[in-house]
Amino acid sequence: MREILKKFANVSVNDVVGMRAPFLKPGRNTQYKVIEDFGYIYDSSITVPPVNVPIWPYTLDFKISHECKSGTCPSKSFPGVWEVPLNTHYVEGYEGGHCPYLDQCVLHNLDEEEIFAWLQEDFTRYYEQNKAPYMMPVHTNWFQTKPLENGLHKFLDWALELPDVYILTITQMLQYMTDPKELRDINTIESWKCDKSVAVAPKPCNIWNTCALPFKIPEQNVTDTRYMETCRECPNVYPWLGDAGGTGISGRDNYIFSGPASAGDGEGDDAGSDDEN
Repeated sequence: MREILKKFANVSVNDVVGMRAPFLKPGRNTQYKVIEDFGYIYDSSITVPPVNVPIWPYTLDFKISHECKSGTCPSKSFPGVWEVPLNTHYVEGYEGGHCPYLDQCVLHNLDEEEIFAWLQEDFTRYYEQNKAPYMMPVHTNWFQTKPLENGLHKFLDWALELPDVYILTITQMLQYMTDPKELRDINTIESWKCDKSVAVAPKPCNIWNTCALPFKIPEQNVTDTRYMETCRECPNVYPWLGDAGGTGISGRDNYIFSGPASAGDGEGDDAGSDDEN
């Protein structure tokens, strides 16, 4: 995926430093060995059941201290690899249910003031206790419903009025955790500064290519059609494992880590075939 994003979306490889597993189901030890081998900083795939006190991000130097609902969390140590857990969002009485992604809670009335109040109560559990980072993962469908979008805007405006609340990327948050500052020194954190000169990526194209591409389903003698949009020329086939450029030449790329083999990965390391990983 990192190579596909580089080629077809012009996203620098150096900017992709974290990952999240599909359907929030980690790939056991195999996934975390890949993260370690290929220089990723963090994973954010592990959910935390509803708890009174939210969980801070942690490294995988030691055993996970909370329940692993998926059953596919790592079972061994991966020193230095960060896990940014998804604390479950909920309010007292569980109105709307509980959810790792905000849009998965069922907020029935869809009134922007009630959305605002729901987010306030959820956030306050963090703010008034241990100030664990308040993760706000959402799918794009949240922004297709105006009351949800407006309620979110109201919440962000309110939160930013608080004297010690900042909107950050995960990477910026982890940089703060590894080198914390007093509030009076916040302005000295280089990675938080918005006025620094950064390399600007080319603007997206006004007219993009919509590509209908053949895709051979792994381990089946079936060819499907998949679609992608890109400012680049359409590839020959749908980009996939072993062929990030979509050339149609199977096994063209080799992303297998060639470093020393690790012994004793333990039970549950096999997360599936190469095609599935």
